[in-house]
Amino acid sequence: MADHHQHHHHSHGSAQGFGRAIAVTAALIVAKALGAWWGHSLALGADAAHSLGDVGALGLAWYADRQRHRPPTAHFTFGLGRLEVLAGLANALVLWVLAGALGWDALQHWQQLAANAAIMAIAAAISLVANGVLAWGFRDPQDFNRRSTLWHVATDSAGSFGVLLAAAVLWRTGWTPINAVVTLVIAALMVWGGWGVVRDTVRVLLEAAPASLPLAAIAAQMAAVPGVDAVHDLHVWTVSSEAPALACHVTLIAAAPPPQDVLCALHELLEPYGITHSTIQIETEAEVHPHPPW
Repeated sequence: MADHHQHHHHSHGSAQGFGRAIAVTAALIVAKALGAWWGHSLALGADAAHSLGDVGALGLAWYADRQRHRPPTAHFTFGLGRLEVLAGLANALVLWVLAGALGWDALQHWQQLAANAAIMAIAAAISLVANGVLAWGFRDPQDFNRRSTLWHVATDSAGSFGVLLAAAVLWRTGWTPINAVVTLVIAALMVWGGWGVVRDTVRVLLEAAPASLPLAAIAAQMAAVPGVDAVHDLHVWTVSSEAPALACHVTLIAAAPPPQDVLCALHELLEPYGITHSTIQIETEAEVHPHPPW
């Protein structure tokens, strides 16, 4: 006897948020590119290039966010929720590529001609405020897609702040290498921001159990449910960031309560852990099943 238990989750209603972020970021690219040209600023140009990558990242994130809420089909029986994970991974890798390109450009232009500090400061201040507002709207530690988008926007904000600092240093000291220094700092932030998303999305793609769940404790509590003799072939994984899923075999003792009562008790035990999608195979002590290689 197997029982399948699940709850359906609703969309974050974030399509407008992605569309607004794309429009604002595109406008900022124009402003920063013009500022970099007029102000002869490498740091502001690097910030504009980062924003250009953000537009592609936001577009991919928006598409994945829309697709993951489509219902399952005959071929995609889990739906398209994992597009969120793939989009998050792709966007994090794009961050690394952009970081490498910006870092290389900074090293090639260490001694830059004097830049216009006033133009740098104005363009960076506008970008800092706009990106700060956008970043606040993408806070969601459980959603890989939104997390990677947040890092794109947040590092853009950090880059704009760095350009402001560079403008202040140029205005006070005239030290032109500050442009390259700020660009290298922006690149380092992009690498750091992408690492956490890459690590977590790879764990999902490898079907790893969520790090926040105490699997040994869960298995022990399930085995302690009245009527349960043993729990084996226990697997916990995540299809997307919305909720973990569980599958296992549960062996009942001969004098166990009705199987449906045992299943209800097991499901109630799992729900506090956020496991609302579970498939539990009920067995008797007399049944023998081959153990899979995983």
